Amino acid sequence: MSAYLKEDKILFSCDFFGSHIATTDVYVTDEGRVYEAAKRYFAEIMMPFNKVIIKNIDKVLLKDISIIAPSHGPLYPNPSFIIDAYKDWLESPAHNKVVLPYISMHGSTKKMVDYLASSLVQKGITVELFNLAVTDIGKLAIALVDAGTIVIGTPTVLSGPHPNVVYGAYLANALRPKAKFISIIGSYGWGGKTVDILAGMIPNLNIEVLTPVLTKGFPLEKDFKALEVLSEEIEKKHKEQGFK
Repeated sequence: MSAYLKEDKILFSCDFFGSHIATTDVYVTDEGRVYEAAKRYFAEIMMPFNKVIIKNIDKVLLKDISIIAPSHGPLYPNPSFIIDAYKDWLESPAHNKVVLPYISMHGSTKKMVDYLASSLVQKGITVELFNLAVTDIGKLAIALVDAGTIVIGTPTVLSGPHPNVVYGAYLANALRPKAKFISIIGSYGWGGKTVDILAGMIPNLNIEVLTPVLTKGFPLEKDFKALEVLSEEIEKKHKEQGFK
C-alpha cells in the first residue's frame, strides 16, 4: 500500500521504490550508490511482481510528486531518478548479456565456463560470472534483472546438480527475470539427470532452453567445439531479439 500526502506532494511508497541501504542520510545524496542498492532491492523483492508493478506504476505518474519516501532506504527528492530506473528495469528489453552462475569441484566445469565466457566476449556479448561457492547472491539477483541469457555451470553430484546450483536455479525461478534463454554446461563422472532436474526447477520462467553441453570428466576438443556451437547459438538468438 502507498499513501499520497497531497498538501506536501509526498508519496509514502512503502516497499515500492525501496533500496537495500542503511545510512544516516535522510535524502539520497549519492545517486550512484543508491541506484545499485535500489536495483538490488528491486531484484530481490519486487521483480517477482513485475506484472503487478507495470499495471500500477502509471498511477504514480498521475500524481504531482516532490518527494518519494519509501519504507526502506533514503527519501528521493528527485522522484524521476527512481521512477525512470523502475521503468527501465520493468519495460526495457533484456540486454545483450549472459549471466553465468557456476560452481566447479575439480576444475572441469571451470574450464568449460572460462572457454564459453571468452567465446561470448569475443562476439561482443557481455558476460557476468558468479562463482556460487563465494558469490554474494544479491549481486547475482541484480545481474538477472536485465540478462538476455542465463547459462548454469555445474558438476554432477550423485545424480544431479551441485546443491549450490540448485539454490541458484531456485532463486532465478522465484525472481522471474526477463531472460529469454537458458542453457546448462558442466561435467559428470558416471551419468545423472542434471539437465532434467534443473529444467524442472524453472517452471515460472518463460524461457527457451538452448542445447546443453555436458562432458564426462575434463573437457576434450569435441566438448570445446560444442561450447563454441552454444556460443554461436546464443549470439544468433540475441541478434534475433535485438538485444543491445
